[in-house]
Amino acid sequence: MNRNLLTGLMLALLLTTAAFAFAQSADSSSAQGAAQAGSAQQGAGTESTQEPATAPTTPTTPSPRGPAGAPGGPGSPGGAGAGAPSSELAATDKTFIRDAALGNLEAEELGRLAAEKASSPEVKSFGQKVADDHKQANDALKQIASSLQYEPPSKPSSHAKSEKARLEKLSGADFDREFLNLVVKEHQKDVAAFERESRRATAPSGLKSFAGSTLKGLQDHIKMAQDLSSKVGAASPGRPSNSQ
Repeated sequence: MNRNLLTGLMLALLLTTAAFAFAQSADSSSAQGAAQAGSAQQGAGTESTQEPATAPTTPTTPSPRGPAGAPGGPGSPGGAGAGAPSSELAATDKTFIRDAALGNLEAEELGRLAAEKASSPEVKSFGQKVADDHKQANDALKQIASSLQYEPPSKPSSHAKSEKARLEKLSGADFDREFLNLVVKEHQKDVAAFERESRRATAPSGLKSFAGSTLKGLQDHIKMAQDLSSKVGAASPGRPSNSQ
């Protein structure tokens, strides 16, 4: 009986010791897990407080503006293009277009008048050529001016009207001489303007080309008028009279 009691006591003591050791082990595992969880939470918190890395920005370069017209853009024959040229046509080019258009309109009107009223068949033929050539030149000029967004005059100037009225009062050889003299005088002024424009570095390419190609025709008209003036007995500007 005493042996059984002693055995029971020893068994109870072993069970108590095992239970205590298991409890300590469980507490230690719980504490370690809690510590790891806290460490992980602290690490997450630290990461969340860090600012996100900012990607380097590249400055944007604005694209250049295109041209007007240009003719471009100013070119095209402007453009302007252009080059366009700049979309704003220079005052010098506007003046050239305006004066060239007015010169073409005047020559066309006076040429038609000579084709109808001249007494010499050669002067009549020359008058028609002057009218046709200047109409063709003016049509080309209008296209170039349109590409440069500029509208040239479409009607003759008051000067052209007064010259036409003066010629209409003449007849015969007097008309022929005055018409030829007027062609030479007006064309010589045009030649100077066309030479300047054809050599101007900043002029729109289309306008420079037009000035250069038309220049030859103006010079031909001057020479033809001077030759005809000699035949009808008139001293043309720039040439001495045949009379002694």
